[in-house]
Amino acid sequence: MRRCLVPLFLFFALVAATPEVTEEYPVVVVVPLGEPSEDLVEFIAESLKERFRFTVRVADPEPLPDFAWYQPRQRWRAEKLLTHLKQMDLGEAWRVTGITEEPISTTKGKRYDYGIAGLADMDGKASVLTSYLFRRVKQKNRKRYLRYMENLVIHEVGHTLGLDHCPLVRCIMADAKGNALKAARLSINEFCPRCTRLIRRHLRDHKVKGKWSKRERAILKKHSLREETEYMEGE
Repeated sequence: MRRCLVPLFLFFALVAATPEVTEEYPVVVVVPLGEPSEDLVEFIAESLKERFRFTVRVADPEPLPDFAWYQPRQRWRAEKLLTHLKQMDLGEAWRVTGITEEPISTTKGKRYDYGIAGLADMDGKASVLTSYLFRRVKQKNRKRYLRYMENLVIHEVGHTLGLDHCPLVRCIMADAKGNALKAARLSINEFCPRCTRLIRRHLRDHKVKGKWSKRERAILKKHSLREETEYMEGE
């Protein structure tokens, strides 16, 4: 019996001395631009933590840069805010998301200055979003407002992960088509089967969420076939 105690003691001692191995996730930094409410910034950060395999950090508030201001329409150019975010010294940041409550805009088609809810670099580092278009929803229904904001940040960060717009209006990656309020209302705030598959490695939960009809799955299948055809023709 004594001869067995020594190996067991050594075994437990070695186990106790073995450092715990933790998986390292890429760092995503949330940057408050201007003076967004602390509650909103915290909610955005938590939404990213819950959905993605990210280490999420919140930076100190950053003034909106003067060079991004568009005086004729009294709002901030989103593409210039993306440039500003990418130029910031944020250490090991893999992705960066700017959040503001001020109006932002970009060029859309023939309209030089078009108001938007968010903008992101496709498969790139930066995204920026604003709660400005949802300000009236916030006054009437805070729960709905937060759901819309969750939809917005997940959508824009999805673009930075390489996701394009989805053909399904209920998918979180659906194209707003100039109406962010309608898109947020129709969305179930989940990735469809196609979008889930494309960014599975970044998701905390790999399972497809929500119920997707046969018609929706047929649309996805048709869309995937078209993507494959376009890819082959482009080679």
